Amino acid sequence: MEEPSAGEGNEESDLLYTPQPILMKPKICFLDVETTGTSHVKHGVIQIGGMICSDEEQGCVTLEEFCFPCAPFPTDLIEDEALAVSGFSREQINGFPPPAAVHASLTSLFEKHCNKFDRKDKMIFAGYNAPFDYGFLRKWFEKAGDRYFGSWFWHPAVDVMSLAMLRLAEFRHEMPDFKLVTVAAKLDIPIERAHNALEDVRATKSIFEKVR
Repeated sequence: MEEPSAGEGNEESDLLYTPQPILMKPKICFLDVETTGTSHVKHGVIQIGGMICSDEEQGCVTLEEFCFPCAPFPTDLIEDEALAVSGFSREQINGFPPPAAVHASLTSLFEKHCNKFDRKDKMIFAGYNAPFDYGFLRKWFEKAGDRYFGSWFWHPAVDVMSLAMLRLAEFRHEMPDFKLVTVAAKLDIPIERAHNALEDVRATKSIFEKVR
């Protein structure tokens, strides 16, 4: 059988060949916020901690981690009970960088990892009790005059607490609660300082990797 000369098509090989799309590794942004209360409408954000990771076969590879202290907006209510949990005083949080500056730093960091103008290029928002952090951060963006929070993240968010519940369901009756520190202890994950946004987000990522 005569072989096709250079430049001639081979019908059989042409039919068998299908160009494969280039698959993007999912980017997961683990986030945790410390706040001045429990209502994302009335209360404010005073610390934003996060880890941006690439979801690889060998696990979540950390690309960047960050922690931004942030002064509350002037209209945010501040509950002393909430400050007692986070360990900050009113004097401390009022001396934190203003929200506008933190917003600029945070979005500049996000821009390094995704293009907010490309609808196919976003990060997965993940958190422990994710609806809490997601709601606060979305509202914080709105208070900062930015209506494009959704340009950075896919919907829905991943709630690591719910994933942990599925994995630890048979032990739930032995656990006093399902707080982050309790679940971390059950999974032998150390937390150096609970209710610090970066420490909490590191623990959240570790829990995610164990229970996914």
